[in-house]
Amino acid sequence: MQRQSFIVDAMLGRLARWLRILGYDTYYKNDIKDWKILKIAEETKRIIITRDRGLCNRAKKKGLPCELIQPGICIEEMLVQLANNWKIDLTLDMAATRCPECDSILEQMGKDRWKCPKCSKEYWKGTHWITMQEIIIKAKAKVNTNGEEPDFARRLNVRHRNSVS
Repeated sequence: MQRQSFIVDAMLGRLARWLRILGYDTYYKNDIKDWKILKIAEETKRIIITRDRGLCNRAKKKGLPCELIQPGICIEEMLVQLANNWKIDLTLDMAATRCPECDSILEQMGKDRWKCPKCSKEYWKGTHWITMQEIIIKAKAKVNTNGEEPDFARRLNVRHRNSVS
C-alpha cells in the first residue's frame, strides 16, 4: 500500500520525527524556507504540515495539500489530527520505521535493535519505547471513526484542511 509522504516545516520537528517513526517518508529541515517547502511539495507530491497559516494558504492557492497545526496542541493531538484528516496509520511497525534523524528506512540488527544505513545511528527498544506506545495508544483512542469533527478541533476552533482563511 502506498503511504502518504509529507513535508514538515521548521516549527514541527518533533512531529516530523514521529511521522518517520510511524513509517512515513517525511522531509524535514529545521532551516527550510517557505518557498522551498512549496517547491518540494509540488515536485514530490508531498502533503505540507505547518503551523504557518500564510504558508498553508499559499499552498492551497497552488492546489497543494496542506494541514495547519494549531499552536499549543501536544504531539498526541497532532497525531490524532493527521489520522483523522489524512488517515495515517498510528501503528508502530518496526519493519516500516524510518530513521528519526535522516528519514532512511531502518535495518534490523537483532531482536530489538535497528541501525540506519545512511547515518549509522542505532536504535533499540529502551524505556522510551513504553512512552511511545502509551502516546500511540492514547492517540488511537481519540481517532474519529465516524466522520465527526475531532473533539480537540472543536475545542480549538480548528478549520478543516480544505478551508482557506
